[in-house]
Amino acid sequence: MIGELIELRQLRQNPKLDPVEIEALQQRKLRAIVRHAYAQVPYYRSLFDSVGLHPGDIHSVDDLKHLPITTKDDLRAAGLNNIIARDVKLSSCVSAVTTGSTGKPFTIYLSRSDLRTYRLVAFRALLAIGLRAQDRLAIVGITRPQRTRLYQRLGLYRSMNIHPQLPLTEQCKRLKQMDPTVLWFYPTALRALLRYVDDQLTTLVRPRMLITGAEVFDDNLRVRIQANFDIEMFNFYGAVEIGRIAAECPAHEGLHVNMDHVVLECVDGAHPVAPGKPGGAVVTTLNNFTMPLIRYRLGDICTFLNGHCACRSFFPLIAPPLGREEELIILPSGTGLIPQGVHTIMRKFDGIDQYRLIQESYDQLVLQLVWRNNPQEELLSEMRAQLIIFLGEPVKLDIQSVSVIPEEKMKFRAFVSRLPKE
Repeated sequence: MIGELIELRQLRQNPKLDPVEIEALQQRKLRAIVRHAYAQVPYYRSLFDSVGLHPGDIHSVDDLKHLPITTKDDLRAAGLNNIIARDVKLSSCVSAVTTGSTGKPFTIYLSRSDLRTYRLVAFRALLAIGLRAQDRLAIVGITRPQRTRLYQRLGLYRSMNIHPQLPLTEQCKRLKQMDPTVLWFYPTALRALLRYVDDQLTTLVRPRMLITGAEVFDDNLRVRIQANFDIEMFNFYGAVEIGRIAAECPAHEGLHVNMDHVVLECVDGAHPVAPGKPGGAVVTTLNNFTMPLIRYRLGDICTFLNGHCACRSFFPLIAPPLGREEELIILPSGTGLIPQGVHTIMRKFDGIDQYRLIQESYDQLVLQLVWRNNPQEELLSEMRAQLIIFLGEPVKLDIQSVSVIPEEKMKFRAFVSRLPKE
């Protein structure tokens, strides 16, 4: 407990450092993880050697671009013995499995010390948005074994995990029993619950804060919640294999990247993109010495923002993630469009409960719509016209009004591509 408090105190000081100090801290941690990975992890030694790099060549984040990007498939092909540090006993580690929303679950291993840091970084984000000792936090998302800590037995920072695949009646029962002051939801799970209670969330609970993460939180869902009651909302960004990557603060000017925990790059192919331009998220873990991930392609689309936040933290800002890299609309010409443009158009039209765009082929798209009320024909015509302009090439667009859109796994995808994988 004492060690945790000391580490948490230091973690809470880091966002207050000036930009030069933050950069120096990140570079020290980066050099340490690179040296360790080269010495202890066969996969990374081979990767560095294959391009003629030595750990001493990596002085800063900018030097990472000389190293090839690693994917989940690369790590699977290498085999567990080649991606775990040689001095680690797996029997003493904690494992976690990704959700497999891409169809390929992946197992990550952490030492007890690594795991503690991951959890404290996440706890720091909660404290930053105003979590109080007397708050009751309900998390409806992927659940993992939960150990009740001493401070929770004393009634401080109480929390409860609720699996989103439980029957909605059971979810409601547990939420009512706990009466949480802070809610943390996967958007898919939240959407299902709202449908069950006819958008009247206050018939169950009246939390003062709502945290969302794990998938895109669209504006239609935000409007539905705010129509019922006034609640402050925060967007968190993370991944099972990385931990908390970035989190929104009370200034609501973007999500702060945890520079002392991860290096985040936004790339086009393998090359970094400028702030303001979306790119594929590539991450390097700074606190996992058991199974380091260096220039690991996460698969999300992120955008760095210019400037600093009014909250006075110098951790850099990103916009809310736009979705997955594989979720590009591919036009007949081969041009790829980020579906965020569709999201921008759809939020202009009132009365939409949910929608999904499906690409059946290069020249055929299907838009499924769930309406709260019957739409007018003029509305549908205007929607079609705006979407056709956005697509910019001759394609067939079939708009279908449906009663429900089936959810895939636990993460709802607003865009689904059925094109053959290259």
